[in-house]
Amino acid sequence: MDCVFCRIVKSKEPAYVVYEDEYVIAILDKYPISRGHTLVMPKKHYRDITEIPSDELCRVIKVTKAVAMAVLKALNVPGVRIIQNNGAEAGQVIFHIHFHVIPMKGHIMGRHYLTEEEGREVSELLAKAVKEVLSNMG
Repeated sequence: MDCVFCRIVKSKEPAYVVYEDEYVIAILDKYPISRGHTLVMPKKHYRDITEIPSDELCRVIKVTKAVAMAVLKALNVPGVRIIQNNGAEAGQVIFHIHFHVIPMKGHIMGRHYLTEEEGREVSELLAKAVKEVLSNMG
């Protein structure tokens, strides 16, 4: 199977990691819609929401919530959009279930390529904030 997210999980592809534990990884989107656009996914490969077991989905959504809270705080944005697409017709491009956590501050201008400078800066900022949020969530 040639899945870019599986390659990232196995450290065969670079990514800016915001959070990682035994089951879940959160990375910055390579082509973000806005600064801090983060993808949260299980480390194990599941095509979409219909394949992932409920207990594993719960782990992923807990981290998704923590990332959303961290984005709001660390990036000082007034809103966050959470999107999860299932199937090509729904806009799914990479067929490994993942949640988009997109910071919202006014109008979306469109995607851009994540630069190394932005990747380092934002991933460090969010990694610290996610860790803090998760420690407070219990």
